[in-house]
Amino acid sequence: MSAAVEFSTVIDGEQVQGWIVKDGKSYRAYAEFRGERIDVRGSTKSSAESKWREEANHKANE
Repeated sequence: MSAAVEFSTVIDGEQVQGWIVKDGKSYRAYAEFRGERIDVRGSTKSSAESKWREEANHKANE
């Protein structure tokens, strides 16, 4: 794995800090949201971050 890059986003009015790391041939984005760790993979940094936001938005709307 390479060094983690921080990302910041707002989900349902909550500021969330997360991390993106290169893990083999893919990228992994992870962060805690409402007491649960969301951990997703994507083929690029931006796709991993986008997938993380989708998962967090889904959790926010449950």
